[in-house]
Amino acid sequence: MSNELNSEVEQTVTTEKKPKVAREVIGIVVVFILMLVLNILVSTVLALIDVDVPLVVFGTITEVVVVLPAIIYTKMKKERVIESFGFRKIKFSTIPWTVLLTIVSAPLLWCANALSQVFVPNTVVAAADQFTSGSLLASYIVVAIVAPICEESAMRGFCFNRFRRVTSLAVAAAVSGIMFGILHLNINQMCYAIVLGVIFALANFASGSIWTSIIMHFLFNSFGYVTLAAMQAAAELSGADIAQQAEVARTESNVMLIAGLFLLVVSIGFSFLIRKVLRRIAVNENNQEAIEVFNKKKSKKQAEEVAG
Repeated sequence: MSNELNSEVEQTVTTEKKPKVAREVIGIVVVFILMLVLNILVSTVLALIDVDVPLVVFGTITEVVVVLPAIIYTKMKKERVIESFGFRKIKFSTIPWTVLLTIVSAPLLWCANALSQVFVPNTVVAAADQFTSGSLLASYIVVAIVAPICEESAMRGFCFNRFRRVTSLAVAAAVSGIMFGILHLNINQMCYAIVLGVIFALANFASGSIWTSIIMHFLFNSFGYVTLAAMQAAAELSGADIAQQAEVARTESNVMLIAGLFLLVVSIGFSFLIRKVLRRIAVNENNQEAIEVFNKKKSKKQAEEVAG
């Protein structure tokens, strides 16, 4: 009788939860669509107006409008944005592990970037002159500071954290990663943004804070921007066009396919390191839930040895 009663209670609770889960998922999707629409709309308007808008202004406005719907939705739910988005302090000793995670994750980014270029051009290199025109410092601030804070707040702070409330870690990381890719609005960046989006989500889960993915995003964008600026400067000195050179190399040889396949093999090996570093971050932050998740294989092996 007691078992039957418990079963009925569990079924009732599950039934009551379903509408709440559905409403939450719909809310996240609607907010994400608003992010996309506002981003496209504002970008189009700024591009059409008869005024030379500096990249720093253009970039800042388009980044802010992305996170704005997430902030408004969170406020409508009567939640504190800082807490809801996961802006919690991390230990200083977690930062080196975060830097290491960025390094060991790089081959996955390069792999996705190279393989995508088998089919489409490198969007960032194609727009190198736009990214490096005007004040390099101002452009760097937008790319390396404004973009990571706004995009991480929207994608990990809002989308990932809210999906985590109603779905599994794997689903939340994958779906928010796909959303992050779509947000870039081009196939080249979409491919590696999806990969990074999943890793960023797992990094935040490991530390329990959004600061880990902001740091990683900052490092990736900083490295990319400095490399791009250096390439553009060298090209201008030699009178070359890096966008044209990159496109010729992409279309007239198999270099991207070969590089992508090589990096794919490297990435498989590095995936084990990524898991280990994620576990170290979780241990350093004393995040028991994350420790258990990243220790599952190890725990299973130990249990099998004991049983044997």
